[in-house]
Amino acid sequence: MARIQRMGEAYSSGDVVVSVAGMFDVNPSSVEYGYSYTHEYQRGIRRDPRAWRMGAKEFEGSITLPLDVVAEFEKIAPRGDIAKIRPFPINVVFFNAENEMIRDLVVAKFQGNKRSVTTDGELENQFDLFILDIQLNIR
Repeated sequence: MARIQRMGEAYSSGDVVVSVAGMFDVNPSSVEYGYSYTHEYQRGIRRDPRAWRMGAKEFEGSITLPLDVVAEFEKIAPRGDIAKIRPFPINVVFFNAENEMIRDLVVAKFQGNKRSVTTDGELENQFDLFILDIQLNIR
């Protein structure tokens, strides 16, 4: 059961389905994604802000996957390096607080690989994503 954080708003729902690169329902512990725009002032002669303008869109995201799912990605990755896998779709489907079905599409790739095995029994890792596109609430 995934914990979804979408554009800064947290959802906890039992009906979350996350598919990564065609692997249906990979059961991540968490998925976080979003974007923001850089903003800057347009200044006048007196150096006071007169107006504003928006800059480029900045994406950010991460996914926490069980190590057995990561092992499947390593099998298809060049020399086992999942960062070398080409960008892939991540489909996130869940119900919001108003019981409406939300479908998001994130096109991303892994930025690296790592291992973390602890004594608490959780065999999972959080992976930073290099995101190329986010489409929220697609129909």
